[in-house]
Amino acid sequence: MIEFTGERVVPGQTDPDLMNEHLARYCFAEALVGQKRVLDAGCGLAYGSARLARRAEEVFALDNAFDPLREVREQYEPAGVRFAQGDVTSLPFRSGSFDVVVAFEVIEHLEDWRGFLAEVERVLEPSGQLIVSTPNRLYYGETRSEPNLYHVHEFDYEEFQSELQKFFPHVTIFLENHSNAITFTPLTVQGVRTILESNSHKPEEAHFFLAACSKQPLFGSPAFVYLPESGNVLREREHHIDLLDGEIKQKEKWLAETTAELKQLDEEYRREQKLAQETIADLEQQNAQKTQWAEQLEADYSRELEQRTEWAEKLDAELKQAWDNYRGIEQELKKCIALLDDAENRVIERTEWARRLDRELEQASKQLALLYASPAYRLGRRLRLAPAPDQSPERK
Repeated sequence: MIEFTGERVVPGQTDPDLMNEHLARYCFAEALVGQKRVLDAGCGLAYGSARLARRAEEVFALDNAFDPLREVREQYEPAGVRFAQGDVTSLPFRSGSFDVVVAFEVIEHLEDWRGFLAEVERVLEPSGQLIVSTPNRLYYGETRSEPNLYHVHEFDYEEFQSELQKFFPHVTIFLENHSNAITFTPLTVQGVRTILESNSHKPEEAHFFLAACSKQPLFGSPAFVYLPESGNVLREREHHIDLLDGEIKQKEKWLAETTAELKQLDEEYRREQKLAQETIADLEQQNAQKTQWAEQLEADYSRELEQRTEWAEKLDAELKQAWDNYRGIEQELKKCIALLDDAENRVIERTEWARRLDRELEQASKQLALLYASPAYRLGRRLRLAPAPDQSPERK
């Protein structure tokens, strides 16, 4: 189901005043379409097309959106209405196909509104009429805080008339407004007699503009009054006011309750704020104490750091002196090691010399033993020519 978004009119969902604004335009056009071929350009949900079809020979309902057309055909098929999907700036119809084209609240949605008017001129018979409406830019500028996002270009009275006359020489613009009315209605209505008090009309104050345009002169431009219902509107408004009074009293009750709740919340907030201030003051005092303690600790640390720095510098000097002493001792040790190496080498040389001497003595002893054992030595001993063994050179 199509939902009302604030722009496309949806019967049953749209505010009655807004719905009547749109329906009144179709009632205005209804008197001009008798037994004629009509195009409803930008038909939406085709509620107006169905109204025109009650008097027209044939009505084509055209819209560029598919969903509204599909919903209308699924919900109901208005008698005498044929549906078409298409762009109003490129109408899918032959030239001269229609006697009347209606386009209500369409032109302000178009970037190429001149292309739209050219297409309407093409599909109309030479004697045909365009009935077109649009909101008054000046009125909407005063009554709306934000622009309508769906509108591409809005018109004031002079611009609207000027643009229409570029395609249709004969243009009559009607000012559409909400007006109060007082009705005298018998139980059986046999006719309507209307008196419309004249007043100075101000186009810049109009709510909407509705224009009847044609290539040929237009004869007569009677005022049109649309009265949605002839009941006692004042009574309904008074009843509505009573309902509003009830709602206002209920809202005043809610306001009083809300005010009491706000007062209670304000008191609680003030208590919490006082507690928060006391807590902040306590925290600030603690922070001051901690800051003082931190400053004292920093001073103590600075003194201790200074003492340790002096001690480290003194230790560094002592280590440097010890290192210098160590280097001197190291040089002395190297000299001692060199002397020891030299002494060791000498010991090794003397040991080798002693070993050689021992070997030579051992060899001499062996030779002497052989001499003592020889017959010549024994003979020399007998002749007392050879010395005794204990008189050997090694015993002397």
